[in-house]
Amino acid sequence: MKRIFLPVFIYFIFAGCLSGNDTLRLVFIGDIMQHMPQINAAKMPDGTYNYDSCFSFVADEIKYADFRVANLELTLSGTPYSGYPCFSAPNELAETLKKTGINLLATANNHSCDRGSKGIIRTLDVLDKFGIYHVGTYRNISEKTFSYPQIIDMKGIRVAFLSYTYGTNGILVAYPNIVNLIDTAEIANDIKLAKKYKPDIIICVIHWGMEYQLKQNDEQKMLAQFMTSRGINLITGSHPHVVQPMETQTDSAGNIKSAVVYSLGNAVSNQNYEHTDIGAIAHVAVVKNDTATRIVDCKYSLILRHRPVEKGKTKFYIIPAGKFYGNRQIFTETEYVSLRKTLENTRKRLNTYNKNFDEKRY
Repeated sequence: MKRIFLPVFIYFIFAGCLSGNDTLRLVFIGDIMQHMPQINAAKMPDGTYNYDSCFSFVADEIKYADFRVANLELTLSGTPYSGYPCFSAPNELAETLKKTGINLLATANNHSCDRGSKGIIRTLDVLDKFGIYHVGTYRNISEKTFSYPQIIDMKGIRVAFLSYTYGTNGILVAYPNIVNLIDTAEIANDIKLAKKYKPDIIICVIHWGMEYQLKQNDEQKMLAQFMTSRGINLITGSHPHVVQPMETQTDSAGNIKSAVVYSLGNAVSNQNYEHTDIGAIAHVAVVKNDTATRIVDCKYSLILRHRPVEKGKTKFYIIPAGKFYGNRQIFTETEYVSLRKTLENTRKRLNTYNKNFDEKRY
């Protein structure tokens, strides 16, 4: 996979050589957050940090895909590390995300400017160091011009990634840095720009909606319709910190035209509001043959946050729903009952409101 800048005529030479079916499997996870208890949990006796255990249960569910995307709702600004309201997490978090299989991180969200210009630049520096693609924030206009939209070629399928946020918590973006903000005129122009690269599919990772609301609001629905009507094939949302419904739109033949995940919820956090201890993973399959490229399958799986106390210190784990019941012995009875209730309620809600977006069973 690579970021490419090919003249149009070269693209058609390569496109003409494609034959048969190519299937690209994509995975999207939600908000990766780092409150101080999480940072403290990752601290080792020698003063370094290690996040491997946090992702150990979920790694297999992520790595099976060809490409994996998440929302990085924090900065990697260096010391002093801090949680809410101005996040700065250790570099080792990015290292573990790379090992877990995350290929691309959306960096446009309301915490992009938590540590000012230094935070924006250093976050991108760290992600570059570990070879993780990023989309949504930029050091300057030259970098954005060169690398946006983020174009990735995988298995003969070309994907264009866009990303936006509703705001940055009132913190002004310092010149010459750039944070992509939701603006319909800009989004329309970016879609036109993306189409010049002849992508097979356009994906938008967007930070929108209202925190802790279990259903999408009218603004989200209108914006989703605006984007899909102009050619965006898949939208994955973040910011509410809870899982919101998912839907697909189909043509008269039943083929998927577009898909929207209004909110994937938290991948991992220390939030204690109701429903913030569960998140979703979106599993999307794209098939390309001699005549067309289509999204052919959209499913979701659920993940739960497990916070045991080990050796006097709270630890954090992401537990896939598929492994929840089989690992009952790792939970206290109180936590198990609480997580089971959350899991069952979330499944019931999504079964009611999702449209052609079913749970992936293992």
